[in-house]
Amino acid sequence: MKMKKIFYKLFVITIITGLFSSCEDELEQLPNNSFVPDTYYQTSDDFQNAMRGVYSGFLGAGYYGGSYISRPDIMTDNLILAQQGRRTNQFFYEWRYNPQITWNIMVSPYLITNRANRIIENIDNLPDGAEKDNFLGQAKAARAIAMFDMLRVYSVIPQEGAEANGALGMPINTTTDPTFTAVRPSVQESMQFVIDELEEAKDLLLENGAVGNNISRNTVYAMLSRVYLYNGEYQKAIDNADAVTTEVAARDVFPGVWTDSNDDGVIFKIDQDRNLDGIAIGVEYSQTTPTGVVPEYVITYEFFEKFEDADIRKDAYLSVEQDAAGNIYNFIIKYLGEAGQNNGIVDPKIIRAAEVYLNKAEAYARLQNDAQALIALDEVRSNRYAGFTSPGETGQSLMDAIMLERRLELAFEGHRFFDLKRWNLPVTRSASEGEFFDGTGTPTTFTNLPESSHKWELPIPLGEINVYPELQQNPDY
Repeated sequence: MKMKKIFYKLFVITIITGLFSSCEDELEQLPNNSFVPDTYYQTSDDFQNAMRGVYSGFLGAGYYGGSYISRPDIMTDNLILAQQGRRTNQFFYEWRYNPQITWNIMVSPYLITNRANRIIENIDNLPDGAEKDNFLGQAKAARAIAMFDMLRVYSVIPQEGAEANGALGMPINTTTDPTFTAVRPSVQESMQFVIDELEEAKDLLLENGAVGNNISRNTVYAMLSRVYLYNGEYQKAIDNADAVTTEVAARDVFPGVWTDSNDDGVIFKIDQDRNLDGIAIGVEYSQTTPTGVVPEYVITYEFFEKFEDADIRKDAYLSVEQDAAGNIYNFIIKYLGEAGQNNGIVDPKIIRAAEVYLNKAEAYARLQNDAQALIALDEVRSNRYAGFTSPGETGQSLMDAIMLERRLELAFEGHRFFDLKRWNLPVTRSASEGEFFDGTGTPTTFTNLPESSHKWELPIPLGEINVYPELQQNPDY
């Protein structure tokens, strides 16, 4: 049969290419529980262990264990290449990626999908009740998040315009059958799958719970506020944001969020096992060496200047430091490590309450409800700036303030590229400012990515298409 086992081959080759693709990618460390005996999935403990396997998939190096946090900032105006670093991800910084050297994010999301599908296919081995529903809800939500994150990388975002819905989405897999085949559906179909899965999960999940390695109903409300915003369904984004119960972290405890001293304002994160995982998720920002910490990328001087002294994020995210060679940078310390550590091992935060409020603020503004948009925006600003008094913006000034606050709050968390993409804005970098703390140093020559460029949708890896010819490449590659 022409397409027999094609999707299975795609899954296998995705793992292989994730392991042995270009040096632009970090080493992908795959857990060893992808395949399980038929006698598994019989008890609650079996399903709990299986869900641990799902959550571990989020720690893939091409995903929230590394690249998904850094590359969407590397490819924008938030960061500049530090000339003394290893120059990893330089192809992405310079937008020189191509089908041979690209971001193979597909490894982890399809691994998560496969593990979630196994849970879903075997869920009826458990007796009916809240526990069974909760496992089912977590599995459905996890594969929805995985699909959405792939769409952000490889596909047009619906918010960019009506024509986006007919563009290429990503293959939807809801089975573990190795003979399953699929081609790329439309973005609209892929997004509808994400929404349907999250909406169904919402009614299955427990309302709240631990934020680490636990998708709760609160998590799904938060994710839907993000998904509906991207989909241009602004009232639904607002409705789901309103259902989130987690409050924005207060100013005095906010720095501790980034050393894992507290989880204030965090809705969903992936707990790292400090002994078994030990992943330095912000390695592009700070590498520990015997002679000190070396950055690969630092904040651009233009962006640094936007952090006011009264803004607690300036101290929580940044520090003026000298490297071993005597160069002084505005270091990014957001992922430096736990208190007293500089090994880069902290938990990746996937969604926080501050983003939910910013989602709501933007959605209200796009519905021309400035009063409610300002209230949502000020909930974030009042918890970040000392002595904050609202400027009371309206109209375009309000939208500009929302966009700036989103850039500041979500800096170095993997949002900037996707935000500029859905706003139809270009990347514009300074041609005169360098990487050092005062704007001196070596300016980049890669200063502009037009909003019309095909580079906003990254190419599907050639290795995938060689095995799976039906997997269409993105236009212009």
